[in-house]
Amino acid sequence: MKKYIHNEKGLTLVEILAALVILGIVFIGFMNVFPQMTLFNAKTQDKLVTMNLAKQELVELQMTTNKLLNISPSPQKGPFKRYIYSQDGYQFEVDYFDTPDLLKDPNATDSKALYKIHIKVKAKDAIKDGPVISEIYGYLKK
Repeated sequence: MKKYIHNEKGLTLVEILAALVILGIVFIGFMNVFPQMTLFNAKTQDKLVTMNLAKQELVELQMTTNKLLNISPSPQKGPFKRYIYSQDGYQFEVDYFDTPDLLKDPNATDSKALYKIHIKVKAKDAIKDGPVISEIYGYLKK
């Protein structure tokens, strides 16, 4: 009987098709992740921008309260005055508490009282009750 030599060094069509199907499934899985990553990066960038704006606003209010006095408060019930204004395409809500906090500034020689302040930054196209992107808390000396 004659023996035939089998050359098994190549790939069959079935093996190639199976590999393509597996690679296609993996590729589709990766392609679903990229749009989500882009959306997450955009939200993170917006959050960082608004956090920096809120910190900058707090520092400006701590340096001079004239800015706060030039804005008329909106009607709000509670132990604070709410100032709402727009700047840099964002809406700022500043809650200024009228009653001093029990904390005193340890570095101050005249021990001025500290007043709480809460700054919320909303989206550019936010309506009155739109989502808050960033918020920051701080104190004002009076």
